[in-house]
Amino acid sequence: MNTKLIAGGTLTGLVLAGGFAGLVSAQSVANATGLTEEQVIEIALMEVPGEVTEVELERRRGEQVYEVELLSQDGVEMEVRIAAETGEILKVQAEGEDCDSDHDDDDEA
Repeated sequence: MNTKLIAGGTLTGLVLAGGFAGLVSAQSVANATGLTEEQVIEIALMEVPGEVTEVELERRRGEQVYEVELLSQDGVEMEVRIAAETGEILKVQAEGEDCDSDHDDDDEA
């Protein structure tokens, strides 16, 4: 009986620790980049009005960059790249366009 209580308590502790670690991780990303995901979405929508479908934080050429994918109001799938530290818009292009001239060989998450 005591073994079941100990095992249950341990499992509960691990679940709570994992949830807390996820919260700390999300805060760390915002602190490390200077922008929250909500701010990045707002910047992207000011550039290309529409509906955001995905937001990713990536490393390109040694800098953290948000890639925001969205469906524009006229139905075109677009990608907006935003500098994570400054909020500067780095690139806006239609999905599938092959105009990626920066040849990001060192892409890392």
